[in-house]
Amino acid sequence: MLASVIAILTMHFFWLASFAIPEATFELNSLGLVCATKGFETDRMVWELFIVLLLMVALPLVNIFLYRNRKLQLRILIFTIVLNVLYFGLFFWECYRFKDYVASLSQSGVVDVRYNIMMLIMPVVSIFALIMAVRGVIFDIVLIRDSERLR
Repeated sequence: MLASVIAILTMHFFWLASFAIPEATFELNSLGLVCATKGFETDRMVWELFIVLLLMVALPLVNIFLYRNRKLQLRILIFTIVLNVLYFGLFFWECYRFKDYVASLSQSGVVDVRYNIMMLIMPVVSIFALIMAVRGVIFDIVLIRDSERLR
């Protein structure tokens, strides 16, 4: 679960996508769209991405301390995996939306979109780490059930 948290937190500190037009360059990070050529002023906030990112970090951290209630731990892990997939979809939807927004700011209407490799790899790493955590919790549930049967 900690590997998932570390993978998601690395996404917070890097830009996720870059939109280049002849007049300026915009970067999308977890907080919003930032104009990279004019300085670090947030042009448009992306609250959906930020809230989902906070949930993806907070849930596994809280889940570590729920070791006594394994069924709840399993449900939270599955919900966190769904949040990771939702974050991926929400990210591409926001990129599509901001591409149109940045194109409206340009004289030519041509936008060059580049995705950061961190954005494409880290959710996959996080999902893989969460699946390993799910397997561990299921293994614990089976182990406890078998040990109670032996008593």
